[in-house]
Amino acid sequence: MVKYLLFIIAMTCCICCNSFHKYPTVKIRQSMEKDTLLKSFGISYIDLKGGYKIIHINKRTNCILQPLVPLNKGEDNYFRLRIDKDKNTVYLIDSILSVGEILYNSRTMGIIIPITKYQNVDDFSTVGEIQYFNTDELLSDYIEKNLENSEAACFDNKGLFCLYMSADTLFAYNIPTKEKKSIFIFNNPMMYSVELKLKNNILTLIYYPNFVEDFSNFNSAKIITFNYQE
Repeated sequence: MVKYLLFIIAMTCCICCNSFHKYPTVKIRQSMEKDTLLKSFGISYIDLKGGYKIIHINKRTNCILQPLVPLNKGEDNYFRLRIDKDKNTVYLIDSILSVGEILYNSRTMGIIIPITKYQNVDDFSTVGEIQYFNTDELLSDYIEKNLENSEAACFDNKGLFCLYMSADTLFAYNIPTKEKKSIFIFNNPMMYSVELKLKNNILTLIYYPNFVEDFSNFNSAKIITFNYQE
């Protein structure tokens, strides 16, 4: 009887472990052109009217975006992101050129912060990072330290994975285990990813297929949707 119980416990642990490490999969569903011209590069220095911008995360937590120098002084286009909890500063990120959509997951109390640190003035290519911050444990980590030509990221349904684009590759990052895996490759090094959304197991990516030509000629962005399975 004891051996049988131990066998059941062991099998249950294995099933849970395999489920925990199982990566999501995607399959192309539809591709189309988006008529409206998007504002790319997220929130930048020039968007900080009034000297700062507040993004409400939950009842206790806010993100505040502040220029490193006053808007009417100097030529520094970089700004700072500050996270306040209960009116106390708990996290700071400096030298930000722009920040993509900041996402919060209420299940895990985690925040995804896609950041652009540098942009090439000749070809518009960008380099940045994705940071993760847990508002409950007040712990931070890097999801991606070398984010290329992208500000597109989102949580999965359970908040355990961060899905994001970097260069021409869609990644799934396991937040608890700190492991990542590529789940789709476009084979297009010239694409720039703007937005990634997951709803009703449909993953939607908005992107420019050739950011040099598209940004210069004000071309419309593209939309591609995937069937998403966890």
